Amino acid sequence: MKILFDESETAAANQIRELVAGINPAVEVVKVPSLFSRLLRVSFRDRTPVQRYLVRKGTRLFPIAVEDIAYFYVKGRFSCIRTVCDTEHILEKSLDDIEQEVDGNIFFRINRQFIVSYTSIRQVHAWFNGKLKIWLSPDTGEDVIVSRLKAAEFRKWLGE
Repeated sequence: MKILFDESETAAANQIRELVAGINPAVEVVKVPSLFSRLLRVSFRDRTPVQRYLVRKGTRLFPIAVEDIAYFYVKGRFSCIRTVCDTEHILEKSLDDIEQEVDGNIFFRINRQFIVSYTSIRQVHAWFNGKLKIWLSPDTGEDVIVSRLKAAEFRKWLGE
């Protein structure tokens, strides 16, 4: 088995290489040329982003436009949508699937629990060990932290 990475993921790839070496030495961690990596990203971007999600409340179905979504998050074992009007809806998809469907210019996967819209971000603060703490609107009721590994990419996405 081979694990592919590009130049921007070198630190993470080295950590993975060290972890995997003790478990299965046959696994290779391979650096791919940046041109190949860019081609892979472009091919995934060519898809048309989802414009709305259909959510269920009891026996009724409601369409939720992507423009009305503040963020997606995990609550227990369920993926949920929080709208800009502060309503919550359960979605029958994983955050991994949602991440592939939404427009990457509007939404960003900040950690394993949240995919946020840029319009829902009120503040961003530097946090411990290179992490970032963000405040969202509507409020989440919990600390929302951007991991150290995603902090640079998140800043770039915001336009820094």
